[in-house]
Amino acid sequence: MIEKMHFVNIVGPLKSFDTFVIQSFIPHEIQLENAYNILHSVKGLFKFDDKNPYQKLEEKVNKLGEVADVVFEYDDTAPVGIMPVYMLEPEIEGYERQIETIKHISNSLREDLEYKIQLRNQILPIQNLDIKVNELFDFDYMKFRFGSMAIDNFKKLQDYIEAMDVIAFEVSRTDKLVYLFYFTPRTKKFNIDSLFASLYFTRIRLSNDIKGYPKQTLEKLNEEIEELTLRVEELDQQSKSYIQKHIKRIHELYTYVAQLNGTFDVRSMAVRSKDAFYMTGWVADSELTSFKEKMDAFPSVTCVFEDDDTNKNSKPPTKLRNNWFFKPFEPIVKMYGTPSYNEFDPTVFVAITYMLMFGGMFGDVGQGLVISLFGYLLYRKTKNALGQIMIYLGGASVFFGFIYGSFFGDEHLLGDLFNYTPINSMENMMEMLGSAIVLGVVLILIVMLINIRNAYKQKNIAKMLFDRNGVAGLIFYIAVLSIALSIVLNVEVHPLVIFLFVVAPLILIFLAHPLDNWIQKKEHIFPQDKASYIIEALFELVETLLAFLSNTISFMRVGAFALNHVGFFLVFKILSEMVSKTDNSINGVLVMIFGNILILGLEGLIVGIQGIRLEYYELFSRFFEGEGTEFKPFTIKKS
Repeated sequence: MIEKMHFVNIVGPLKSFDTFVIQSFIPHEIQLENAYNILHSVKGLFKFDDKNPYQKLEEKVNKLGEVADVVFEYDDTAPVGIMPVYMLEPEIEGYERQIETIKHISNSLREDLEYKIQLRNQILPIQNLDIKVNELFDFDYMKFRFGSMAIDNFKKLQDYIEAMDVIAFEVSRTDKLVYLFYFTPRTKKFNIDSLFASLYFTRIRLSNDIKGYPKQTLEKLNEEIEELTLRVEELDQQSKSYIQKHIKRIHELYTYVAQLNGTFDVRSMAVRSKDAFYMTGWVADSELTSFKEKMDAFPSVTCVFEDDDTNKNSKPPTKLRNNWFFKPFEPIVKMYGTPSYNEFDPTVFVAITYMLMFGGMFGDVGQGLVISLFGYLLYRKTKNALGQIMIYLGGASVFFGFIYGSFFGDEHLLGDLFNYTPINSMENMMEMLGSAIVLGVVLILIVMLINIRNAYKQKNIAKMLFDRNGVAGLIFYIAVLSIALSIVLNVEVHPLVIFLFVVAPLILIFLAHPLDNWIQKKEHIFPQDKASYIIEALFELVETLLAFLSNTISFMRVGAFALNHVGFFLVFKILSEMVSKTDNSINGVLVMIFGNILILGLEGLIVGIQGIRLEYYELFSRFFEGEGTEFKPFTIKKS
């Protein structure tokens, strides 16, 4: 069903805006309407143009939480409260400054630590060198280079190094690289550097801060690195402990800031004067009483409520309210469209008819139980409405499975076990197809009655009386069905009956547009181009006749798929028996298992789609416009 809506106008002092929104507005489901569009003609009102000061504050609080590995999440159930920005900002910045002070010291130590690790990495390859590194920088006529090259290139270097003005010796090596020094006269350094570069020598520059023997320097660096690492960890822990000590208060600040930041968007839908704010929106009937009670806490704020049919400024949104059993079928309705506010909610109708058609087309106790099991597992894992729908469809399949006496394709087991005579689909083919058509006729009549009800609620008299799915169409359809039944029963029908209940309704349908103009008392009843109108109306009339016929016959597919379901099982049963005779019984069982899996997956999907098709094209097209606006209450946005 569609819940009744009330339009609410809210006026209050500007200084109470945030408090009112958080404490009275947010706890209830209210869809905001743009107040400026409604009140733009009123002088002295203008839009809010404030910049959001709370977004950066929320980011700052989140960063404080990150220091202690805490992720703040907004809790809808937390007690609502409010703190002005001029109080929030200094307190948050106070915590921030304390952390920044510790962080500044820590960053300085980290830079020193990184530099010493870099020095250690330079020394590691030459740690066994028995020479003071700083003395290498004191040569007057020689230049040295330290670096690495691939082992294969180092071997090539040995072939012709003796003929050149260079001394190279290995310091250490890994699996792929050789670390080496080479010395050359200053006058030859460019040529020698070019040679080594051609062998992909990678230079490693030694810092001037490396003093003394490498091994001793390395030991000293390791001690300094260990000391710095411990100091940095202590500072990190100090920051973490500080935040943990104040975490309760910081979380309270987060709640305040998140509420204010999340509700700041309300301003985009409200307007203000110098001293007051104005808001408008829709509140559901189920929320109305509790919202009015909340308003008692704000005597300075005034609310004026209007019924849905008296408000002319805004179109009521649609809020579907169905019980737990039918609610999972709402997505099927919404895939086609959202019902208009004064339109019939087809959710319950879809649930009943879809289960009925699916069960009729896919009746099997065993496979129905499997579908329900899959649905249960899917719903348990994802909480998806599809899982609940599968549970219900599986139940419908089980129900019709008992009627057909089918259990994983065996049509004798249930009848023998429970001592009853099921309906054998293959032996009652015509009855199955006939029953499907009767089902279609009943459903078409129901949806035409729903369409008449919709037109009445929308106060569209012409649509209610003269539409092909209105009273005229209903009389015509019932008359044609009655005449067809009379012909089958060999009962004579008087020509006057044919004229009154077949021809006359068709004439009304043909003249629906002019009659609508006449009811609305328009100046021109017929269009100016009468010839075009007549041709168009004739084509629409022919399309109406074909639609009645095709829609009715389409429901034969319910019976056809029921027969098809049995036919599939018979094929695999024959194959199973053939395999069992030529091979062994186990392979025959495997064939039946494969057949059940194939039928369950392939035919089950097809039947599900066909059921949706019948709902949308044969039924919805006759009464459901789906042009409504879904009810979307304002909620606090979460970071």
